[in-house]
Amino acid sequence: MPEGVRGQEAVRVSAAFTALAGCCVLLRLYTRFCIVKCAGIEDYIISVALICSVGLTACIGVQVQYGMGLSGKYLSESDLRNSLKAFWASLIVYYLSLGLTKISILLQYRRVFPTRGFQILCWCIFSVVICYTVWTVFGSIFACVPVRAFWTHEKPSKCINQFAMWFTNAGINIVTDFAIIILPMPLIRKLNIARRQKQALIGVFAVGGL
Repeated sequence: MPEGVRGQEAVRVSAAFTALAGCCVLLRLYTRFCIVKCAGIEDYIISVALICSVGLTACIGVQVQYGMGLSGKYLSESDLRNSLKAFWASLIVYYLSLGLTKISILLQYRRVFPTRGFQILCWCIFSVVICYTVWTVFGSIFACVPVRAFWTHEKPSKCINQFAMWFTNAGINIVTDFAIIILPMPLIRKLNIARRQKQALIGVFAVGGL
């Protein structure tokens, strides 16, 4: 069987970015718990999001073990089934990680920017993110009924149009990302601080957006 080069690339890329995220989260937790000693629920939520991200990388590793990155002609029925099981699990932790990260950011916003108008906008986006996360997680779990039909392709079964669901979810994900990035910008521009400080703050949020 040829080496699944693309599968190995997926594992390396996922592991690299998860490690980078892990460093950022650990530095944040150290600052919040040990230096300023002012931890909030958003810190616990981002920690769970990181755990889900680690789970996603593990699921990708399992998929590679069972042939992800190889042509289907090289895979046995058992390997394909096990790879699809890991893929099914990866979707759940992926959407959990996305949703929890957004929730953590929005809760942090509420702590930093207490103005009424901002709080209302923040709660509106928060509600959308909650609904989006619940939909994507449960939509992934019950993409097929019975659930095992996702990896067995057994009949009779009913499955959602998965490509339509994934592209719809991706679109909503991108829109909420931009909304979260843009949300604090007007308030930062109105802050009574030096121009360089404003630019630095906007830069911080831009890096977060990246």
